Order: sequence, then C-alpha cells, then structure tokens
Amino acid sequence: MRLLQAEASLIEDLKDESEVIGSLELADFTVLTARHPTLGKLILIVGADGSGAVVEADE
Repeated sequence: MRLLQAEASLIEDLKDESEVIGSLELADFTVLTARHPTLGKLILIVGADGSGAVVEADE
C-alpha cells in the first residue's frame, strides 16, 4: 500500500481515468474509492481546494 500527497491536477486526472465506485462527502474533505485500469484500487482524499492524498491499495 502506498500513500501519496497529490495536487488537484493529479487527483482530477486519476478521477477521469478511473471508475469511481463510491464516495463520501464530509465537512472538510471528500473520500472517493475508484478502480484505475493500471494502478488498481485507489482511495482519493480530496480537500476543499482540490488537493489531497491518494492511497494505492494492494489487490
């Protein structure tokens, strides 16, 4: 499992390239689960400004 800090542009690119499976909107951030064609399972944590973190989960 890898955890990466991500700028808004990277998070948007990953969302566009992935199939979003689920989402949870909270007051300060949004959590998305997604399946990317080459990276596999991803968890995207997105702050109000669009930046956040990406978790690459092991299959």
